[in-house]
Amino acid sequence: MHIHPYFKNIVLSFLIFGLSMGSYVLAANTSQSKTEESRKQKTEVTSSVQSDVESQEKEEVASKRKALVKEALTALSETKKALKALEDNRPKDALKALAEVTGQLEIIVSRDPNLAFVPIDVEVTSHDIYADLETIKKAKEEAENLLEDGKVQEARVVLSGLASEMVVNTISIPLATYPDAIKAVVPLIDQGKIEEAKSALQAALQTLVVTNTLTIPLPILRAEALVQKADELAKKLENPELRDTKKSEETDATKKAEDEKFQKELISVQLQNARKQLEMAEALGYGVKEDRYKEFQESIENIEKKVHGKESTTGVFVSLKQSLSEFKNFLFNE
Repeated sequence: MHIHPYFKNIVLSFLIFGLSMGSYVLAANTSQSKTEESRKQKTEVTSSVQSDVESQEKEEVASKRKALVKEALTALSETKKALKALEDNRPKDALKALAEVTGQLEIIVSRDPNLAFVPIDVEVTSHDIYADLETIKKAKEEAENLLEDGKVQEARVVLSGLASEMVVNTISIPLATYPDAIKAVVPLIDQGKIEEAKSALQAALQTLVVTNTLTIPLPILRAEALVQKADELAKKLENPELRDTKKSEETDATKKAEDEKFQKELISVQLQNARKQLEMAEALGYGVKEDRYKEFQESIENIEKKVHGKESTTGVFVSLKQSLSEFKNFLFNE
């Protein structure tokens, strides 16, 4: 269903809201030859990225919540207040509340007569998967085999868990019907038909509709955050003054080399985790028709080579970050 352009950004502002309420699991490569220090680095890197993402999400959500239409929120609140007044046998208070509802809705319509729906709330549901890439691939193969055998419902059960996403539903007031439904309640109250008026108000509240649904792949968001973190670390690698290196005797050639190696390892961990998240997104089928995943993986591989080589890493993240951002925005508007 189409949503008015004015409210499009309002809806998109909630795209990551559920991320802070769900669990965050990054699949990092591990092997017996890795040291405890390396494993500790990966844990710290993952936690650091999640913290940055959640901080940004909260700021965006707090800012955009203020943009929800105040008049619509008031109209809904007053409708509920009128219903409560009728339940308490206070018809005069109910009429006063309904007058407020009508007034608020008229303000909205006067601003844009062509507006069909006005958003009043956003519901966010997060679904995440607790499985590695190999498990996902096996589940897909199992589902395909079941479908080939005509076992649709069994395949449906297998596929139901293959999701790592946030679903954002926008709840709106339908301006084509809601105002008239409210006005129709007033005569019932005047005639003393309280029970009928209550039923009519309850029916009006049930006409609230979901006018827009966004499905946001969490692995894409995480990959973007990891690449951003890797870029920040690479800038420190190019600019030693940005690093927290100690002075005096610890600034000799050996210490500098160790510090540089450590920074490169941190960058590699971020890029490896970003690669894993992109593989996860592709395996789950998010945006596969766009055929961008090979491009992303090649870009990451190229960056890793430059990080561990002697070439400068200045600007190497720009293209990848832009491509990921464009892909993310495409999926959000799909």
